[in-house]
Amino acid sequence: MRFLTLLSTTLLLTLTVPLAEARELKRPPLHKATSSLSRLAHDKAVNRNNVRLHQEAKRPQRSGGHKTTMASNSRVVARARQLIGVPYRHGGTSVANGFDCSGLLVYLFRTEAGMKLPRTTGQMIDSDSQRVRRGELKPGDAVFFNRNGRGNVSHVGLYIGNNQFIHAPSSGERIRMDSLDNSYWERSFTTARRFNG
Repeated sequence: MRFLTLLSTTLLLTLTVPLAEARELKRPPLHKATSSLSRLAHDKAVNRNNVRLHQEAKRPQRSGGHKTTMASNSRVVARARQLIGVPYRHGGTSVANGFDCSGLLVYLFRTEAGMKLPRTTGQMIDSDSQRVRRGELKPGDAVFFNRNGRGNVSHVGLYIGNNQFIHAPSSGERIRMDSLDNSYWERSFTTARRFNG
C-alpha cells in the first residue's frame, strides 16, 4: 500500500512539475523568505489563489474616512434632534444636568463621533478646525454667533441642514431648533467650523 502511495505521488509530481515550472516563468520573483524553499515545496505550498491574494493585499487600501465622517455627523445630528427640549444650564454638559451652548456640542461630538472638542466657544473658534463659509455649511458643522452682530462670539449651535441649527439658547430656555434665516440669527452669524471631516 505504501508503495502504491509513493508511486502515485511520484506520478502526480512528474505530471505537475512541468506545469508549475511554466507558471513559475510568469510569476514575479519570490520573497527572500520563500526563495530558500525548494521549487517543489514552494509549488505545493503556494497555489495561484494564494499568489493572487498576496498581490491584492499589497494594493493600497481605500480609507472609508469620508463615509465614516458622514455616518458620525449623521449620528451627531440625530442625537441633537433627540435632545430638543432638554433645559439650558450654564456649564452643563450632560442630559441629566442640562447643557449650555458649547457643552451641547462637546457632549454630541464626544458621544456620537468619539471626538474631544474644546470646551468653550472661543476655544472652538481658535482650534485648528476647518473654517467653513455659510454657503458651504454641511450637517454637523458648528455655527457661531455674537449678539446682534456686535461684540465677541458668545454662542454656538449645530447646523443640521436646510438653513437650520440646534442650540441651547440661554438661561430659562430649552434646547431648540432655529433658522439661520431668522433676522436675529442672520445678523448675529459670525463664522462656522467643521470639526469632523
